[in-house]
Amino acid sequence: MDGIEARETEGELLTFWTQQDRMHGHEPLGQWLFGEIARQGIGGATLSGGLIGRGHDGETHAVTLMDVAGQPLQISVVAARADIDRLLAALSGQGLALFYSRVPARFGMV
Repeated sequence: MDGIEARETEGELLTFWTQQDRMHGHEPLGQWLFGEIARQGIGGATLSGGLIGRGHDGETHAVTLMDVAGQPLQISVVAARADIDRLLAALSGQGLALFYSRVPARFGMV
């Protein structure tokens, strides 16, 4: 094992996709989810806005000059598998219809 591998951690990259106009209660879903990740004790996450995306239904969602409601959002977190499991368990009782992907990841700092 070289020096880089010794500093790496194995876990998962979890990414959620939604759009700007989706709500959870009275809060935008993307912002609520970003906060929920922190409330679950996971230290880092990124909420990114896209210009254009296509949903699972084939419909195109995009930002326009007059409206950002359809803006695609992506919320990503890299963490240990146990943390990802705990987060997904907490979200499963929230009544969300939220698409996600989950892939193995090795991560660290250089």
